[in-house]
Amino acid sequence: MDIDDTSSLSSLSDHENNDAPSRHATLSATPAADASGGNRRRSTRVVKKVQTYSPPPPSTRKTKRKRAANEEEDDAADEEGDNADKGGSTSPGTIQGDDDEQDEDDDEEDEESASEEELEESDGEPDEEELKERRRQNKKAARGGGARRGRGGRPAGGAAKKPAAKKVKTATGEAAPAAALESRKKTVPKPRKKGKGRATNGDVAVTPMVNNLYGAVFENNADHDDVAGGWIAKYQKDNADGMKEMINFILKCCGCDNEVTNYDIEDQDSASTTLSQIQDAFSNQQVAEYPLTSKKPAFRKFRQNLSSFIEALIVTAVTQNLVITDPALLENMQVWITAMSSSTLRQFRHTSTVFALDMVSHLSKCARDIRRVVGSTNRQLESEQKKTLQNDARIKALSEKLKESEEKREAIESIIKDIFDTVFVHRYRDIDSKIRIDCIQELSNWLAILPEVFFDGSYIRYLGWVLSDTVPATRLEVVRALIKLFRKKDQVSGLRHFTERFRERLVEMGTRDADTAVRAATVELLDVIREVGFLEPEDIETVGRLLFDSEQKVRRAVVPFFVENINDLYQEKLEELGGEEVVQEALGDEDDEEYEGPTLSWIKLKCLVEALASYDQAETGEDNEGPSQNLLAEKNWGIVMKVDEIVSRFSLAGAVLWDALDEVRDWEGLARYLLYDHSASRSEGEDAGDGDDVDKQVKKVVALDAKEDVILLQVLNASVTGSIFKGPDPPNKKKPQPRTVKEMEKHKEHVSRSLMTFIPLLLKKFGPVPDAASSVLRLEQLMNLDVFQELRQSTAYSSLLDEINRQFLTHADEGVLKEASAALRHAKTFEDLKEATESKLGQLKDETVTSLGNAVRGKDLATAKFSDASLTDLINTVRRLEHLSGITDCVEILETPLSSVGSSKEKLPELEPIDILLELLSRGVATDELVEELTLRVLKSVGYYFMWKIASLNRAGEDIDDQALEDVIARRKKALDQITTILEKRDEVDAVKIAAASTLLDLATLFVSTSVQRLASVSQPLDKDAQAQLMSVFDMVEKTFAKGCGRKLEPDENAEPEDDEESDPSEDEEADESTKLMLEQRLCEYTSKIILAVLAKAVDQKHWRKRLARNQSRMGSNYKEVVNYLDRASVGRPGTRRGAQKKAPAPPAQKKYKSNQKVVGSENEEEDVEEVEDAEEKEEEHEEEHPEEEEEVPEPEHEEEQEEEHPGSEHGSEPDPEVEVPEAEVPAAAEGDQDEVMLDV
Repeated sequence: MDIDDTSSLSSLSDHENNDAPSRHATLSATPAADASGGNRRRSTRVVKKVQTYSPPPPSTRKTKRKRAANEEEDDAADEEGDNADKGGSTSPGTIQGDDDEQDEDDDEEDEESASEEELEESDGEPDEEELKERRRQNKKAARGGGARRGRGGRPAGGAAKKPAAKKVKTATGEAAPAAALESRKKTVPKPRKKGKGRATNGDVAVTPMVNNLYGAVFENNADHDDVAGGWIAKYQKDNADGMKEMINFILKCCGCDNEVTNYDIEDQDSASTTLSQIQDAFSNQQVAEYPLTSKKPAFRKFRQNLSSFIEALIVTAVTQNLVITDPALLENMQVWITAMSSSTLRQFRHTSTVFALDMVSHLSKCARDIRRVVGSTNRQLESEQKKTLQNDARIKALSEKLKESEEKREAIESIIKDIFDTVFVHRYRDIDSKIRIDCIQELSNWLAILPEVFFDGSYIRYLGWVLSDTVPATRLEVVRALIKLFRKKDQVSGLRHFTERFRERLVEMGTRDADTAVRAATVELLDVIREVGFLEPEDIETVGRLLFDSEQKVRRAVVPFFVENINDLYQEKLEELGGEEVVQEALGDEDDEEYEGPTLSWIKLKCLVEALASYDQAETGEDNEGPSQNLLAEKNWGIVMKVDEIVSRFSLAGAVLWDALDEVRDWEGLARYLLYDHSASRSEGEDAGDGDDVDKQVKKVVALDAKEDVILLQVLNASVTGSIFKGPDPPNKKKPQPRTVKEMEKHKEHVSRSLMTFIPLLLKKFGPVPDAASSVLRLEQLMNLDVFQELRQSTAYSSLLDEINRQFLTHADEGVLKEASAALRHAKTFEDLKEATESKLGQLKDETVTSLGNAVRGKDLATAKFSDASLTDLINTVRRLEHLSGITDCVEILETPLSSVGSSKEKLPELEPIDILLELLSRGVATDELVEELTLRVLKSVGYYFMWKIASLNRAGEDIDDQALEDVIARRKKALDQITTILEKRDEVDAVKIAAASTLLDLATLFVSTSVQRLASVSQPLDKDAQAQLMSVFDMVEKTFAKGCGRKLEPDENAEPEDDEESDPSEDEEADESTKLMLEQRLCEYTSKIILAVLAKAVDQKHWRKRLARNQSRMGSNYKEVVNYLDRASVGRPGTRRGAQKKAPAPPAQKKYKSNQKVVGSENEEEDVEEVEDAEEKEEEHEEEHPEEEEEVPEPEHEEEQEEEHPGSEHGSEPDPEVEVPEAEVPAAAEGDQDEVMLDV
């Protein structure tokens, strides 16, 4: 700014002060008045009221050094200023006031900041060189954040500059010594407390802006049309003042209280510089929240009110034709908004972008309306010109109206394009995702409001570019915008080029996007694109396979896409057969009860099953033969691939198709289709020619092969499940009513009665096929078996159980055995049928044990050689015994000598079945694949036997025969010896060794924690050698999981360094997701058994606690929660010891291990945890300071025994009464009907 402009600044200042006197009250006070306080003599000179604050202290010192070189010029300027004053006081008086202030300053007004104390007044005009120097100093001070700012947030030297500060003089006229100045600074009182309505930042205080426009816009029930009209009237009266109020309104919407001045408005070229200075001042306030994102109730309708005001403003401006007569109105606003949209502050950038986007939206609406007026006027003009007797006046009026409308439209669209080019093209890729989302939302609106302008490749391409945004919410917004765009059939032809360019990206998002919501929305978009014919066949197949996706949301989203694809295939088949009418005439009446088929619904089901089969083949490959039944046949990362409780992908597909396809919902029609004999149809179809009757061709089309039978059976399972749990079809599908509990129960009985007929027929037809038999057996678990009793169908129920037993005894397939066991367990839950069920279970036990005796007859179980066929039969028998033991108590049958079992006349061994199993464990050291699987099955069966046995002994109490106890103890010893031998002689930590270690932990926990004292008294904790074997297994399981998941373990200080050359190279690669899950499951299962053993004191508590906690925070949340159970089970009880204590009288919280997880429990439990954690922290600090003290503590000779022994007990293994050890869990069939019994957490 030139020096000549200084005279205009005072008038601007006076004008602004008249408009808002309260706003600038704090700025109008002179620095001398601020510094003098109540006891200081006040100057009566007339001085100009400055608009900005003085520079900060650092810049003040620099200025003094500069002026020291020109002291004579400064003194001359001071004298001129003194002569101009009217009866004013001299500067020495000011210094004297400062001296009095050091002695008598007790007034509140003296509590100002140090920067305000050092402000000095001067009437001399600074030269141009000094002004430049002041500007440089102020910029440096603004960066430092310590400068005080005035209106507009600019340092001194901005629009209204403060005259050069006057040098402080003494009474003799000489400059005050530096020491006096420093003393003055030190005596500055404490700053005044922040008052209400003042935004502060340290020593910086900003007066809240008072903007009448802001208050009118956001007032409750404000009429924004009146507000906009009033502001435009004010603007037309005084352009600068009106525009200043609008720009300050926008700043206020940003949450900023700094203002611009009339001078800033008049100088549009410096808008960026002015906003930069305001931004620096606002950034010092450290205000993160602003109205657009605030969650305060006062700003709940902020965006709505702001948009309404902008709409009223634009409509009023267009209505009054200001876009033509006064284009500077919107142009000046655009200049400031564009500058703010490029700000580095999110508050400015976001608010101004929203303001600009709303302007474009409402300008687009006006342009749309004007286009309609232009079209209507054009038609009227053409009509008038075609008349024979033309009305020249009307033609002239219409021509002028058309010209004005076109001129207005062009002006509006020009503004739209300018804002788009200056704001949108930069902000659509803003670093803030909220701004990017706002841009995409508004662009979508513009495409709908004004397609004549925006429905063009130069605008639509921005949607395609944002498809690769890093934030899921932004990608989701783009997909939603494209869905609305593609659903407009009249415009979809213009999207072909866009689709060809971004089709691959859309398919990739639908199949592989990391966010589930984005994938689901993209699938919906691809369905719309498929309807218009822009998708390739390979893309349709790729998207259709998402019906097998693991996420239910994605599966549901792909259902419409898949169903339409099935309908297309269905129509193609009908056309090949001659059309729907021809096929309908050739087929019989479907309503006829005696008619068996085929039907039109079978053709659609055939299309469905073919599509599912093709998708499955593409997913798994052509060589897929289903899961192997040998548990050791599929190994990956040293773990066993289990297929436990995994729902078939076809069942998942059927579940989501249940609501969409009537053919899937009609489960009885599905069952009839499966029971239909297609063998004759295939032979007739092969002989039939193209000209033969349609009936034979239809039978050929609907014929199912073996794989399609299996798929359709799994879809049948999903259909029956959906029918039972969702109820019957409502009578009024448009207004479905919720079903009552009685209606649901009645419907389930109806379904069960129908299944009574279908299940035996399905088992008879598909029983020999393992996969099909598993699906049919699963249907029995959905039935309400009480219907047999209600209908007095005991014979039918007995026949059903016989068929289930036959499937159990004739199949070696793991899936069939599991489903048959589950079906029998389901039957046990019905009390009225319990007698018949137990009878069939007894027969099944006898036949299974007899098969076991036949398999080992006349052979030495430890050394005899079995052929592969004999060994396979033995494995299958033991597998059946394992599944039986999981659902019912087999102790009695296992302890009965084989010679007295069954009615067979053949001589069987005198051994008891449980002894046979224990003898077979001696083969566990072999590495043959079949022997390893036999060992796995035997270990599982032996574990179940001891669980059932301990449970029965616990129920019997002390009334137990001594011989029975001796037998149990002897078998326990033999089992432990055999398992320990397996652990010692098997070098590799494989599935067999892990199973042996798990069984050893189960047995140790069972016997130590039993309630039978005579049994617990002879049950000792595991010795150190056995625990060392268990530790080696745990180390390997943990290490395998860590390598498979790419995690790093905490190094063991005592472990020997590993040889990298001996490591398995396959383990260096990270495993796939399914393998990771199984590795984690194995680790957590094994850890849970260790924790139960620790709680039962079957192993060394201190050692295992420390080992489990070593990598607790590195192995994932599931493992962490499992280990936390150990703390909750111990710390949650008063008086519980968390670890081995070195001294008997030591406090109960001495333990090095500390859980990272907060223990959640009752209030008392939380207090106990806090006390324990405090004690742990103190102990850890003490150990860090005195690490040698731990070695000096004398350890007892038998430390382990003394830790476990409780005072007053005769046996060291007796449980500590302070520690509640969980008793052995009762197996499922003993007290309930659960699947398997494992000592799990």
